[in-house]
Amino acid sequence: MNPLKYALNKNPIIVSLTEPDDLERALATDSNIIILIQADICTLEDTVKRIKQTDKLIFVHMDLIKGLKRDASGIQFLADKIGIDGIVTTHSNLIQTAKQLGLLTIQRVFILDTASIKQGIKSIKTSQPDGVEILPGIAVPHIQKHVKPVIKQLIIAAGLINTQEEIRYILQNGAQGVSSSSLEVWLAASEM
Repeated sequence: MNPLKYALNKNPIIVSLTEPDDLERALATDSNIIILIQADICTLEDTVKRIKQTDKLIFVHMDLIKGLKRDASGIQFLADKIGIDGIVTTHSNLIQTAKQLGLLTIQRVFILDTASIKQGIKSIKTSQPDGVEILPGIAVPHIQKHVKPVIKQLIIAAGLINTQEEIRYILQNGAQGVSSSSLEVWLAASEM
């Protein structure tokens, strides 16, 4: 079974870590996946080493990383030297590179209107990521009928999700995971 799917089956909450000071809180959650948002190349190795002491999967958001070029060499450095499990990005070409290096991939898609849904589906079909992170996450139940029938990837909702009721609704209506930088949502991981 795909490690991303396995981790989401165990617990559908993904920690999106934006503040280094929240690392210990993130490690204490029942979440099985941590996405490093706005990671800094200067502290990344230590952060990944700390996370590696757990069973959590480690993803780096390539579009927001500080101090590393968003290209094949940057991804290879993260895979070989830092030891991440996967990447998150909006860029199809980075998804392809990461897959060639054996990394898990999550493609981030912003849904603003019908045209963006069509463009997102086209991009997903081209890049074939392991998972698709849809923003805003609260839109997932409403667009699920457009996306789920035409793609096979795991659907992760992110953005504007603040309550346990919203999490439950999203998970019951098309998403396999919920990604958040909110401590309150992380705490919901232990109650899912």
